[in-house]
Order: sequence, then structure tokens, then C-alpha cells
Amino acid sequence: MASNMSCIGINAKDPQDFGRRMSLLLERSEAAGRWGSHELRVWSDASGASVSFVLSKDGVECATPGFRARSRLQARATRFASDPDCRFCDPLLVEIVDAKGELFYPLATQLDDLLLTRERVSEGVILELGLCAFARGIETWTDEAAFIKAQADEEVKFAAESLIPSGLFSLEGEERPEAAEAFLTGRVLEAGLRENLATGETFQHAIVRTLGGSYDVLASPRELAAPLEAGNIIQGEFWLVGRVTSGLAEASRPGMPPRLVRA
Repeated sequence: MASNMSCIGINAKDPQDFGRRMSLLLERSEAAGRWGSHELRVWSDASGASVSFVLSKDGVECATPGFRARSRLQARATRFASDPDCRFCDPLLVEIVDAKGELFYPLATQLDDLLLTRERVSEGVILELGLCAFARGIETWTDEAAFIKAQADEEVKFAAESLIPSGLFSLEGEERPEAAEAFLTGRVLEAGLRENLATGETFQHAIVRTLGGSYDVLASPRELAAPLEAGNIIQGEFWLVGRVTSGLAEASRPGMPPRLVRA
């Protein structure tokens, strides 16, 4: 299974190597803002790749990979869930909707600038999201005909453009916190390899259309038999992260506790 960082061209041989790479990116990062005693710093480059660091007086508390998404989705904010390991990774729960506000499906996603935007998300308000899907496991088919043929003997068949919000489900008898994960099947509209300028390593980027709209898909080339091309069908488990590009409330006074604002 690919790591989230490898999907934007950041690979490491061991934990020490990973730490060195993160330190280098932190040195090259720029201040994005503060909230209380914490600061958000962001490293990014021309490839679109980014890493968002949350710092306190004790050092780095969170490092979240991201990408400058070109795709856009309409969503209705519902609430924030809790991440058991990191409060800066708390997923935002939304409903992906169409232009009339009709529901496609519920979804959980992380926000890479959560430190600065959490208290500006209003419950029930329609947001515009730029969402990225980082491949943790991915299969590809040349086209829809090949995808349909591959499912011929399967009891459960998927549409070529479908999405299951897998991060919202648990096995029977299992308690599992909501997670920013989805099982996505979609059609590649455009694709290309990008180079992470800090590491010199390549990664796969694609705009993929699925149920509810399009996502920016990121993957490690090591997970692919060949680079993606327009017309391919992809399917796999993805981690979701992005930003609210429209619909945030005005920022309140610094130092106020983050919350989900009720409109």
C-alpha cells in the first residue's frame, strides 16, 4: 500500500530519512497564519504538491500532504468528527450535492489548513471544495469496455463512475471513527506525471470524474503498471484531503476556540 507522502513524490528509506526530508521541507516552508499558540506553515512547489505543518512551541505537531486541486465539488457541511491520534486531522463531514442541493452521498475529508479554517465552517452551508484523492491501492483498466469485461464474473458490479464513502462505515460489532477515506471508481479525464522539485521524484496526477463530480487523484508511479491516460477507468481505496475554496464564514477573533459555526 502506498503512503500518502509517496503520492506527491516524497519517499523515504527509513524513519530517519523521512525525518530529514520533512525537516528540509519545513525549512523551505512559508508562514500561512496563526491560531492561538499554533502556527501553520506550508511548503509547496510548481508541481502542485504541498505539505502543511502545524507548529507549537514544542515543535511540529502535524504534517499533512496536499495538492493544489483544480477540480471542484459542491458540498453541504454537517459537522467535524474526531481523529483519535491528531486533533489537526479531524475530518470534516459533508454531503456532496448537485447544483440544486440534492444529495449524492455523505463524505468525510481532511482539510490541510484546518488550523485556520475550522471555526469558519458553518453547519448547513454549501461549500465549494477542491478535493484530492491519494491512492492507497489502485487498479486501472484501458477503458470502460475493459472495466465492464473484467467484472463479468463478479457478483457485485460497479458503475464506471461510482463512489462509496468507506470511511463512514464499520464492520458489524466494530466501533471505528469516521475517516477521510473513499472507495472510488472513476473515469480519467486528463493525466500527467509531475516532478516534486524538492525530491526530484515523480508522481501521478489525474483529474478523475466519478459520481458527484471530479477529484484530483494522486498516486505513486510504483503502484501503476503504466502512467494513466485519458479514458482509463480507475478503482481503489483513497485518502481524501483538500480545502474549502468558497463558502467560509468570516474569521472571528484570534484566540477563540475552534468550533463548527451554526448558521
